[in-house]
Amino acid sequence: MKKISMFLTIILMSVFLNAEMVNLNPDPNGEPWYAGGWKQPTPEEQKKIDALPKLTLPEFYKNRKEKLVTEIDNTNEPYFPPIFNQVGGSCAQASGIAYNFTYEMNFMRGTSANITDNQFPSHFTYNFVNDGSGANGSTYFQGWDIAKNGGIPDVTTYGGLLWASSDPATQNLLWQDGFDIYETGMNNRVDEVISIPVGTPEGLETLKQYFNDHCDGSAAGGIVNFSAGVTGWTLATLKNNTPHAGEYVVANWNPIVNHAMTFVGYSDTIRYDYNGDRKYTNDIDLNGDSIIDMRDWEIGGLLMVNSWGTSWGTGGKAWVMYRTLALDVSEGGINGNTVYTMRTKESFYPQLKLKASISYSDRKELKITAGVSGNTSDTEPEHSISFPYFAYQGGDNIGMEGTVDLLELGLDISPLLSYVESGVPAKFFIGVEQKDAGGSGSGSIVSMGVKDNDSVEYTSTESNKAIITNDITYMSVITSVTFDAPLISTSTLPDALPSIPYSESFAVTGGLPPYSWDVIFDYTETANSNSFPTEAVDQLTMTNDDDGIAIIDLDFDFPFYGKLYDHITVCTDGSLLFGDKFVYVRNEGDIVSTQTITAYSQDLQSYPADGEGIFYFMDSDHLTIRWKSSLCGIPEVNVEFAAKIFANSDIEFFYGDNMTPGLVWSNGVSNGNSANCKISQIANTYDPSGLKTSFSTTDFPYGMALSEDGIFSGTLTGADNTWNINFRVTDGNNISAIKVIPFSLSSGVIIEPTSNFIISVSSNSILLNWDAVPSANLYHIYRSNDPYGVFTEVGTSLTNTFSDSDIILTGDKYFYYVTADNVK
Repeated sequence: MKKISMFLTIILMSVFLNAEMVNLNPDPNGEPWYAGGWKQPTPEEQKKIDALPKLTLPEFYKNRKEKLVTEIDNTNEPYFPPIFNQVGGSCAQASGIAYNFTYEMNFMRGTSANITDNQFPSHFTYNFVNDGSGANGSTYFQGWDIAKNGGIPDVTTYGGLLWASSDPATQNLLWQDGFDIYETGMNNRVDEVISIPVGTPEGLETLKQYFNDHCDGSAAGGIVNFSAGVTGWTLATLKNNTPHAGEYVVANWNPIVNHAMTFVGYSDTIRYDYNGDRKYTNDIDLNGDSIIDMRDWEIGGLLMVNSWGTSWGTGGKAWVMYRTLALDVSEGGINGNTVYTMRTKESFYPQLKLKASISYSDRKELKITAGVSGNTSDTEPEHSISFPYFAYQGGDNIGMEGTVDLLELGLDISPLLSYVESGVPAKFFIGVEQKDAGGSGSGSIVSMGVKDNDSVEYTSTESNKAIITNDITYMSVITSVTFDAPLISTSTLPDALPSIPYSESFAVTGGLPPYSWDVIFDYTETANSNSFPTEAVDQLTMTNDDDGIAIIDLDFDFPFYGKLYDHITVCTDGSLLFGDKFVYVRNEGDIVSTQTITAYSQDLQSYPADGEGIFYFMDSDHLTIRWKSSLCGIPEVNVEFAAKIFANSDIEFFYGDNMTPGLVWSNGVSNGNSANCKISQIANTYDPSGLKTSFSTTDFPYGMALSEDGIFSGTLTGADNTWNINFRVTDGNNISAIKVIPFSLSSGVIIEPTSNFIISVSSNSILLNWDAVPSANLYHIYRSNDPYGVFTEVGTSLTNTFSDSDIILTGDKYFYYVTADNVK
């Protein structure tokens, strides 16, 4: 039964993920209106989408007297391009790139989208993600990822609004040839992707404010993207004697999501009679659930722009009732009750670019990376980066360019400058990883080089290097690059005091604003001399023996990447997770993109009849989890392994003596991104039987956090301690600087007040003094109106007297205490 149910699931998923292209234009001689171009994200992609920052209405807007206008149409802004008809299944790139990215780039630069120099094509991104066919769909997230990491050339440079070929046979498969095209695109970048949940009135209000002023007071608002089912939707016209009478309106969507579109505005006055009572209401229970909410509204809607040309709808547009934002997709709502958009960079200037020519007959077998080593004698890079394009894409048995095998390309490799010094020689690499999937591809790296910000090119002395099957082929060039890197100018941090809120801002010089800050948590792989744990004998009750979880409340706080966790989620597929739901972690890429401790990444299933299951042991010091499992659907496969996590943050992996060899697997720890991830050296060992390894990391002041804008804050308790913390700043060119700065918790010296604690009170200020105060370099005064509550620092003094300007009275009763730094 299990194999049959899996087979049915695969069939249903393939239907859902690969919606058939269909032309919805009833006129056989008219321009096609293609649906079926939305590609449902995979579970791995969906978890990244779910983690996107969510825009909510800022507090500033909630109580202000100014009201939003009743109607906005942002196609009237100069930033919106002319409406066009998509080609093939490119709706996600048409809406996400040709409409939204074009709009935002012009908004940021104050330019007009009515000329091709300021428009951006759908097919630059679409042809990387459609497997070489216009019959395949995509998501706008894929296009935005490419635009964030590499950029998009304008229409003039690319050669067309949609595609760069007038030949229908090639327009959906060509990758543009020419370094100059890629180089031009590097200046046009996505900065951040955001989501706006719109299934509630509060979410709708946020969206309307975004249409008005981007929710940040801008002179103009933005636009957003969404997906929904258009085959079998309810498309009607607004009735006479109602606002916008005769214009098209979408009253309900189809449950099968197959099309991506763009919302550009709203109207609070349009109306549609759902229940046929010839009234338009927002206060009658339409769906019979005895609850009156947004799902019952008949008044108000958003303005949608389609990518089916101006012959569709009302000049290419249609209204969409607010109600559909709140309905479940099965009831006629939009996908996920959420819309998405992105912010762009006004300008971007790559500091270093890779230029390469590659000849290969099957581009889907290849993944291109770039790397650097400070040691110029290295044959492989010390540090590497990858890209969301040129990554096993483009369709089977198709040459690099599409119709020919040779392609000249360009990549922004500025992030590699984070690992080298300006003006010091380093070795830069292109890596071409070949994965043989049974094809017959062959070819070579014809040439490579790098180009700096002064347009000076440095070309490798190597040429025509054959690409090795199932391996990475490198070509390199040695050069020194002069660049402007950010520098953390903060060298020391004041000590924190127990139970006292702490906040300190970092300073940076050099580089290109804006800057973003984070903390690096380095996990080091170390030898594990312990024996395979036999203590884990209590069996966990999983939600399912296949794709199941169990949540364990820990007897200790477990430190992991800067946070403390009081519970952990055990997954049947060999991982410990930090959310409360099942997540697919079945390969190395999944480990990188997931917050996880993964001992063995595979699609595993336990067979209890064979004595299999997941077992545990826990005390106040550590937790041990032991998996005794098989591959899903293949009980003959034997895998037994264990993971131990400790209260001091250490992690240990163990592998049984009789593991089935030859499986593809990986292991490691990750905070969900490549910058904070450690893949084990023993990953994918052919026979892991008897292996074991450990991970350790440096201690961290848990309770402290570094904001993206460089504010280090929190409240600590406990004994005096000092931590050496890796702080990192990344500038607008994606170049980073790292600095280790000590940070200490110090109890200081508490000075007890005597009877003459208060010297005088006057002019809304207070003067304090003490008898026999010890001499010190600096005094701090703290106060609270609760003697057992949190005290806040309200003044400092170089002497034992605080002046009138130090402390302002508010008329409340306060409790004070004072500490002294560096008592003499």
